[in-house]
Amino acid sequence: MRRVAHDSSAIAMSSVQLEGGPNELSGTVELAEMDEVIFSGEKIKIRYGNGYEHFETVPAPPTTSGGEEPEPMTFRWVGRTKIAE
Repeated sequence: MRRVAHDSSAIAMSSVQLEGGPNELSGTVELAEMDEVIFSGEKIKIRYGNGYEHFETVPAPPTTSGGEEPEPMTFRWVGRTKIAE
């Protein structure tokens, strides 16, 4: 598994919520279980098939101090790039 982290390594081993993109990548996913995840600022790039699926963070809603379990970070799909052959 290849991971390139830039300021976002805290989410490298966590669950995140993915919106949009391929059905197999939608919903709550464990980034640690992905073959290749590249972090860059507020974006992640996940290798999927013969390309990369690109996701950007969605601003988190305000939190309450009720001791509730925090929701996973949410990323929205913004596009796909193919791997050069």
